Amino acid sequence: MRHHREAVDPLGEYVDRGGVCAVLGVALLDLVLGWEVRLLPLYAAGPAVASARASTRGVVGTGVFAALFALLLAWYDQVLVTHRFLAALAAIVLVTGFGAAAARARTRQENRLASARAVAETAQRAIAPPLPGTEGPVRIAAAYDSAAAGARVGGDFCAVVPVQGGVRVVMGDVQGKGLGTVGLSAVLLAAFRDSAPSEPRLEGVGLRMACAMQRLPDEERFATMVLAELTDGGRTTLLGYGHPSPLVIRAAGGTAWAHPREPGVPLGLAGLADPRPGRWPGRLDEGDRVLFHTDGLVEARDAQGRFYPLETGSALLRGAPPAACVERLRADVRDHAAHEGADDRALLLVEYAGGPAAGRGVRAAAAPPGPLTRAHLGCDVCPVADCPLVASLETGGGRARPHPAE
Repeated sequence: MRHHREAVDPLGEYVDRGGVCAVLGVALLDLVLGWEVRLLPLYAAGPAVASARASTRGVVGTGVFAALFALLLAWYDQVLVTHRFLAALAAIVLVTGFGAAAARARTRQENRLASARAVAETAQRAIAPPLPGTEGPVRIAAAYDSAAAGARVGGDFCAVVPVQGGVRVVMGDVQGKGLGTVGLSAVLLAAFRDSAPSEPRLEGVGLRMACAMQRLPDEERFATMVLAELTDGGRTTLLGYGHPSPLVIRAAGGTAWAHPREPGVPLGLAGLADPRPGRWPGRLDEGDRVLFHTDGLVEARDAQGRFYPLETGSALLRGAPPAACVERLRADVRDHAAHEGADDRALLLVEYAGGPAAGRGVRAAAAPPGPLTRAHLGCDVCPVADCPLVASLETGGGRARPHPAE
C-alpha cells in the first residue's frame, strides 16, 4: 500500500513568499531610483504583507529577511551607522513585532472558525445526511440552496427512507427561511425517519410528524409537506399537506402535476380546518421521474417578475442521470432569478428504475388497517392539552379520504 504525503515547503514555514516578493520589489525599485533616493524604511513592507498571510514564525522570518536586505544595502551605500539606517531598522522591527502579534491573533481566530465550521458541518450532516444515489426501486438526486450563505440546512427539508417493498419520501417547507427554521426542520425529519419504517399507513407517518410539531413549546410556525410512498411495482401514493404538487416526468414523453383532490392543511394549522391530507394515487412506469420541490423553485422570479416556468424547465430533467439533471435545473433557476436575494430551495428527483411485478407493494399483501386511534398515537400520555389532532381522530380524521381506484 502506498502512502501519499503532502509536500512540505521548508521555505514557506519560516518566511512568507508574498513578503519576500515585497522586499525584492522594494530592492528593485531602490536600484532603479539610484543612490540619491534610498527606500530603506519601505523594507518594512515585507513583514507587513506577511502578517496578513503567514504564521507568527513566517512574519518574524520575513522581518529578519527584510532587515538583512536593508543592512546589506546600507553597507553598500556606506550609511550603516547613520540615523537614516537606524530609523529604517526600527521601522522594520516595529512592523515585524506588530505583524507577528496580528498574525497570532488571526491564526487563533482562523482555528476557532475552523472548529466552528467542523461542528456546523457535523450538525448539518446529522440533521440532513446525504441521500443515497439508489434506494430500493428508485434512483435519487437532491440539491439544496439555503438562504443562509454556507448552510446546507434550513427551512426546506427532504428525506428518503426504505421500507419493505419500496420507499417513503418526504419533502417539506417550514414557515420562514434560513437558519432560524433549522430546529423545526430537524424535529420533523426525526419524526419522519422514526415513523416511516414502522407505520403501517402513510397517513400515520403524517400524524406522527404533526404530533411532534404539536409537542414543541411556544412553536407558532407551520410547515407544508408532501409524503410519498413508492412500491417496487410502481404504485405511488402522495399525501399533500398544503405543499406545492410534485411534477411527474413520463419516460414516454409529457409531464403531469400530481395534484391531490384536496390541497390539505399544513402541519401546525390543524385547529383551523380538517387536518386530513389531500391524496393522489398513481402508478409509475420504468424510467418515469417525479420532481419533489419547495416553493422556492416555482416562486423564483426573473427581473420582469415572471415565475420560473417549471413545465418548460422540465426538459432539463431528461436525457441524463438524475444527479446531472438536478444540477442543470438548479443552474437554470439561478440564472432565471439572478437578481433576487437568496431563498431556501430544495429539489428531489426520484426515478422509478423498475422492480417486481405489481402486487408486491408495501400495502398490497396486507388487509387495510383500521383507523388511527388515540392509543395508537400515545395520546393518553402526551402532555399537549386541547390538541386539535385528538379531535380529528375522534371524528374519524384518522381515516383516509376515499379516492378513485387506480
